Amino acid sequence: MRILILILLAYLGYRIVKTLVGSSSTGRAPQQGETQGAIDDVMVKDPLCETYFPKRDGVKAVIKGETIYFCSEKCRDQYLARNDEAS
Repeated sequence: MRILILILLAYLGYRIVKTLVGSSSTGRAPQQGETQGAIDDVMVKDPLCETYFPKRDGVKAVIKGETIYFCSEKCRDQYLARNDEAS
């Protein structure tokens, strides 16, 4: 019976050490030459309707040299129409 308890304690100790060593290696900083996982996408705000959306899904327009992203073509067209009227 004592042998079984010792084997069980040794196994539990092994699992604890393995868990501690494994978690420290996954939480490490990237080494030289490695890149940390890049952010998949950025949320941007539509200047017309003020809706936030993923930049990759946006409709891009370059206005006066500035790149602006819109949530839809409808918002882009309305924004351009308002700016044309203001000019």
